Amino acid sequence: MDKRSKSTPSSLTDPTGRRISYLRISLTERCNLRCGYCYSPNTSDLSRNEPLTKPELYRLIEAFSHLGIDKIRFTGGEPLLRSDFVEIVEQTTKNFHVPIIGLTTNGVLLKPILPKLIGLGLNRLNISLDSLIQETFQSITGCDSLHTVLDAISMAEQSGAFPFVKVNTVVMKDINSGEINDMARWALQKKIDLRFIEYMPTQNNGWGEERFIPEDEMRQRIELDLIPVNNSGASSGPARTYQVPGYPGRLSFISAVSHKFCRDCNRLRLTSTGQLIGCLFREQKIDLKKLLRMGSSIEDISDFIQNAIAYGQFRKPYDSMVDYRPSMVAVGG
Repeated sequence: MDKRSKSTPSSLTDPTGRRISYLRISLTERCNLRCGYCYSPNTSDLSRNEPLTKPELYRLIEAFSHLGIDKIRFTGGEPLLRSDFVEIVEQTTKNFHVPIIGLTTNGVLLKPILPKLIGLGLNRLNISLDSLIQETFQSITGCDSLHTVLDAISMAEQSGAFPFVKVNTVVMKDINSGEINDMARWALQKKIDLRFIEYMPTQNNGWGEERFIPEDEMRQRIELDLIPVNNSGASSGPARTYQVPGYPGRLSFISAVSHKFCRDCNRLRLTSTGQLIGCLFREQKIDLKKLLRMGSSIEDISDFIQNAIAYGQFRKPYDSMVDYRPSMVAVGG
């Protein structure tokens, strides 16, 4: 461990005064599904760049823990394709004392290892689910594993290990938009926070308005009285959340297209190849892998990250979502 490992953590604050407390780590660009908003037929499954080794990953987690990061979420691709994923969670919870450890997964491989992950300290969980209809699910994902995913959601909900099991649904006009009301009612009956996500422009999805439905229209399609939930706080994130009296579940909307949420952004993204991203819709990246392979200390890496955050362009709110389109398989959403 670095000499700073027992010191009081610093904090990351950008030039606009936003405190950064949340790091999303993409562990792989590989995925066992082929959802169109991440993949196109021409998408390469792996970056040409060499991924971080596990020791390099742990050194970066240590550096960020010194900088006041109190929430880490593992994403992909599909992070559970990593055969060492359980070990990564174990090392993170044991050595770096990050209080909130999350996972975003498609759920296909989750059920057999979920009890182990909970035992190791996993305490936030997002599962992707774009349809409750088998044919639609298979059309979107290229896979017939709907019931496997539903079983994983049920197991997670019944475990009681998570404040809410968050279910992510990308809404696409004329593909799954007809299910908005049915999915809302399904989730509200459970301890689930169903998050309707606006279809965003990405590198591979050929985004166009013909597939886009704004949040306001989604809410109009839900024939229920939605009461806003106060989500203020350091870890509230971009979701606008609602509850319905008499139901245990919640409904949320993530609306990067129609309701820009830069003002409250509290996160950074680290790709599986060691690139640090300050804004999802800006091209600027910082190569932390290069620093690691130059032999930089944890203190030097932490100082470098702090200086990068102080650089206005790295965290500057985006001007247009169509000027730069990220690869979701690389950045993990």
